[in-house]
This record gives sequence, structure tokens and C-alpha cells, in this order.
Amino acid sequence: MNINDKIRFMENNLARQLDWIRAADSKIAPVIFITTSMLGASVAFLSKTSDPSGFTLALAAICIGALIYTLSCMVMVNFPRITRYDESAIFFEGIKFSGFAGFEKKAGEITEEAYFRDLTRMCYNNAIIASAKFSYVKRAMISLFIAILPWMLLVYNVFHYVKIDAFLQGK
Repeated sequence: MNINDKIRFMENNLARQLDWIRAADSKIAPVIFITTSMLGASVAFLSKTSDPSGFTLALAAICIGALIYTLSCMVMVNFPRITRYDESAIFFEGIKFSGFAGFEKKAGEITEEAYFRDLTRMCYNNAIIASAKFSYVKRAMISLFIAILPWMLLVYNVFHYVKIDAFLQGK
């Protein structure tokens, strides 16, 4: 494989990895929406119980704990830790670090071999980012699923003792 074929291969690889990162990022908004809705509802339900039982409090603790863990995982998905590569002509941090004049000089002097090495580094770094993002998305989804059963039991338990009409009227 000649250098141009290698470069094309790495550019395609980088594009695929960026698509995977976008796929992980696309899960952030719906998971945060569902999680914060369940969290807010849990707190609202608990605020309507005058004397919650130990069982109700245990359900709430499990549910709220799992939901908070879900949110913390989503924060990790949203803000990946990246390694700064000051010498990169591709990575935004490397471009920013170089300044316009430095980047212009670097872009004008880059060789095919240097570009290939930069692409290789970018592919590797993006693979690490994609892997971390999907790991946290997976943890968040598992935690959210774990929260569903205690949340449903919490809702039932609270409304079993509180009349729905009174709850909706704020009494």
C-alpha cells in the first residue's frame, strides 16, 4: 500500500470514528431528558408524602441514586478528556496552540508522511474518545434501566397513600 492509499484509509477510518462519537453524543439529550424528568417527578412525589415509610425512602434512595449516577455518566459523555497534541495539523487543540501563523506555516510544510502520522494519532485518540463515550453511555443506560423499577414502585407507593386528585391540586 502506498502512502496515498494509507492516507485515504486513515481519513476514512477517522471519518468512521467521528461518526461513532456523534452517535454517542446523540444519546445525551434523550437520556438527560428522561433522567431529569424521573428525578424531578421523584422529588415531587416525595414532597407530597407527609410521613414516608422506610420502604418509600429506600425506593427513593435507590431510584434517585441511580438517576444521579446516570446524569454523572452523561456528563462524562458530554465532556471527554482529550490529550492535547500541540504539534498536530489536524487536531483543533494543535491548530489553536500553533496560532494562525504557525498553523499556516505547518500546513504549508507538511509532508505526506507527517500527515499520515498525524492522521494515525487522530484515529487512535478518537478511538479512545469513542470508547470512553460508549462506555459511559452504556453505564448510563444500565443505571437508567435499574432506576425504572424502583421509580415505578415509588410512584405506586406514594399514590397508594396520597389521593391523586389531592396531589394534582397541590393539597
